Amino acid sequence: MTIFKAYRPLSLPRFIPQKYVLGHPIYPGSAAMKQSPFAFAAGLVLLGSLMASSSAIWIRFLPEVSPISIGFIRVSGAAIIFFPLFWRERAKRRIPWRDFRYSVLAGIALALHFATWITSLWYTTVAHSVLFVATHPMFVIAISLGILRIPVARNQIVGALVALAGVVFIQWRDISIASLGNGGAQPILGNALALAGGLFAAVYLLLGREARRSLSTVLHVEVTYATAAVVLLLAIIVLRVPPIPLAPGPWLYLGLLILLPTVGGHTIFNWGLRHLGAPLISLFGLLEPVESALLALIILGEGIGGDTIIGGAAIICGLALAVWRPVDHAPGPSSTN
Repeated sequence: MTIFKAYRPLSLPRFIPQKYVLGHPIYPGSAAMKQSPFAFAAGLVLLGSLMASSSAIWIRFLPEVSPISIGFIRVSGAAIIFFPLFWRERAKRRIPWRDFRYSVLAGIALALHFATWITSLWYTTVAHSVLFVATHPMFVIAISLGILRIPVARNQIVGALVALAGVVFIQWRDISIASLGNGGAQPILGNALALAGGLFAAVYLLLGREARRSLSTVLHVEVTYATAAVVLLLAIIVLRVPPIPLAPGPWLYLGLLILLPTVGGHTIFNWGLRHLGAPLISLFGLLEPVESALLALIILGEGIGGDTIIGGAAIICGLALAVWRPVDHAPGPSSTN
């Protein structure tokens, strides 16, 4: 039994040029999408990546909150926000629950991504963890080509390699320092967990891409976030960590984590899966270290090193290579947003 259906090109609305196969606009009459659907979608996802990258800033203000609790609060808060929209849309469209199976699986993958990657920080260095979790574009490409038999454009593969090289360059100095000093309590275990985090991030995007063939963004993300919240709550119970902070101070930054990186960033990524495909969305995620450094400069006054500038330029070049020639992303016929 195959989990994924084969992608087949579908007919396009007349206002979309034939070289773009990106589906329908966000809403009927969207002038930006009519004129340049690819540029509009890429620009919106770029905004989403900037919002997602702000999570590193807000987490800096939450040193006493368990990382897994932070993940739980993020997805559960987003699920609460989207629930009224989800309920209204599902009542209107009468979608059977079985159509949400890929969204449920995506939620499990998202929870496992949070759990493995965050736990890796307890055993290895931040530099190693960031480097290994950043392999998710290569996992997306490998699974697409090797397992799902979905074609990936050559320029996307080259772009992913160039962008990943930029991530390595940014982290190289910290990795060298860590190798000379303390590489973490159990570096092999920590690196393996971070690598698993990259794999689950790739699975999350690919499952979301399949779900978005038939579901709107709101329907998909609500089930995904709610499922991830349930899985993370089970992890909190097993690990016996406090699920939410009792002091009022952290809630300002937890609220920002819910609204900007999750309701904003992750939701835009899931919207973009239908219009740009999983490989490109995964590549946009690699911009987060660079954007986080820029936000840290603006908000925290932290300086940006030369390695971040050079590595960031490589990431941007890799992304530019990947988006230089739009490729075939066939949407499902029933969803228009």
